Amino acid sequence: MIAKTSKYEKTVIVFTDILIFIISYLFALWFRMHSHLFPPAGDFAFSWKHTITLLGVVVFQIYVFNQNGLYKEKNFLRRIRQIPILIKSSIITVFFVLFFSYLTQGNPFLERRSVVVIAVTVQTLLLIFFRIFVFRRIFHSLLRKGIGKENVLLIGDDVKTERLKNALCDFDRFRFNVVPPLGCNDAHINTLKEIVEKREINTVFLIEEGLSKDFIMNAIAYAKNNNLQIFLLSNMFDLAISKIDVTTFEGIPVIDLSLPSTRTLHSFSKRIFDIAGSLALILFLSPMFILISALIKLDSKGPVFFRQERVGKNGKKFKMLKFRSMYADNDDSKHKEYVTKLIKEGSKDSSGVYKIVDDPRITRVGKFIRKWSLDEFPQLENVFLGKMSLVGPRPPLQYEVENYDEWHKRRLSVNPGMTGLWQVSGRNQIGFEDMVLLDIYYVENWTIWLDLQILLKTIPVVLFKRDGS
Repeated sequence: MIAKTSKYEKTVIVFTDILIFIISYLFALWFRMHSHLFPPAGDFAFSWKHTITLLGVVVFQIYVFNQNGLYKEKNFLRRIRQIPILIKSSIITVFFVLFFSYLTQGNPFLERRSVVVIAVTVQTLLLIFFRIFVFRRIFHSLLRKGIGKENVLLIGDDVKTERLKNALCDFDRFRFNVVPPLGCNDAHINTLKEIVEKREINTVFLIEEGLSKDFIMNAIAYAKNNNLQIFLLSNMFDLAISKIDVTTFEGIPVIDLSLPSTRTLHSFSKRIFDIAGSLALILFLSPMFILISALIKLDSKGPVFFRQERVGKNGKKFKMLKFRSMYADNDDSKHKEYVTKLIKEGSKDSSGVYKIVDDPRITRVGKFIRKWSLDEFPQLENVFLGKMSLVGPRPPLQYEVENYDEWHKRRLSVNPGMTGLWQVSGRNQIGFEDMVLLDIYYVENWTIWLDLQILLKTIPVVLFKRDGS
C-alpha cells in the first residue's frame, strides 16, 4: 500500500508462511501416528502422492490468505489487524479441506481429519507468533538503523499535511522519514523534481485542495515516469468513507450515495456477539467490580454508580452506567462549554489533547479508574440490555448533539459502543471531525471481524496508553 520496502517484507512473510504450513502438517501427521491420544494407526510410508497432496493444500492456503488480504501491506504491516483475518482464513481452510476429504480416500492428510485440525491449529498459533512478535521486531530493528526507511514528501495545505504526517507516524513511527512539506504556493513541477532528487524521495502525497489541476497532472506523470509511489488525497474523501455505487443515466455517470438497505443478518449476528461477550465479561470481572465499588465508597460520599442520560441509536435517549469517578453534585457547565467549543471550533487545550486536563471534579479513585478505563466496565449492562454495543461510536450527551451538523448525526445510526475506532486511533489526540469520520467509516464498513480487530486493539491502548497501530 505504501512503502516499497514492504515488498521485501511480504516476500519474507510468504516464504515463512509456506515453511510453517509444511512443518505444521508434517508435525500433525507425526503426532497423529505416534501420540497415545488417538487410536493406534497402521504403518505409514510417505510417498509422492502425499507430497502432491501436501503441496496442494499449501497452495490452497496461500490462495486463501491472499484472497483475505493477509499479504496486503495495510494488513501485514499492522499487528493486531492480522489476528482476526488469520483466524478467519484458518476456519475457511479447515472447512474446505475437511469437505474435500470426503472426496478422497487412502491419503492420511485428508483421510485422518484430525491431522487437518491439528495442523491448522498449530500453524495458526505459529503464524500469529511470527507475524505479531518476530517479524515486527526484526523489521523495526532494521528500520531503526535506517535500512528500508521511506523518504516521503507531502504537498498541499499546511494543516492537512500536518494531519497526514501524524497519520503516517501513527501507522508506523519507524518506517517513514517525512521531509519538510511543500506548500501550495511553492508547488511547481521543477521544485518537485529538485526535492525528489536532492532528498531521494520514494513516495509523494498530493493533497488536492489548493493545488492546480495542471500541477497535479504533471506531478502524477513525473512520479510514474520515475517509478515513484504517488497518492492523491481528494476533496471527495469525506464522501468516499461511505459505500458508493456508480451508475449511468443515458451514458452520464453518477454516484449513488443513498443509504444501503439494512443488513438484518449483520445486525442479528452483532447482537448475538454483544450478548455473549458482555455476559462473559460480567461474570469474569465481577470480583473486580466488588473491589472498585468498595474503593469508591471509601474515597468519597455518593453512590457507587453514575447514571447519565446519553443519546443512542437514532437519537433515542438512554441511561448510561459508569462507576462514579467524580464528586457528587458537581457542575457540568465547564464540560458543556468545552464540548461546544470543540465541536464548533475544533479547539484543543495547550497540551494538544482533546479533553479536559486536571478536571477538579474527579476524585482520587476516579483518576485511577479513568486512567485504566475501569469506570467504563458497568456499561456491559447497557450492552447486555441492547442499549449499547461492545464496539461502536461513543454515546454523546444531548448538548453535544445539539451542536452537531447534519452529517455528524450519521454516527447515531447504530448502537453506541464501549470502544471504537476513535479509541484505538489516537484516543484524545485526534480532533472532533476526525473522530466523526472514523465513526462513519465504522458504520458504513462494519463486519464482525472489524469488531474483533477493534476489541483486540483496545487492550494495548488501555494497558500501555498508546495507539492501536
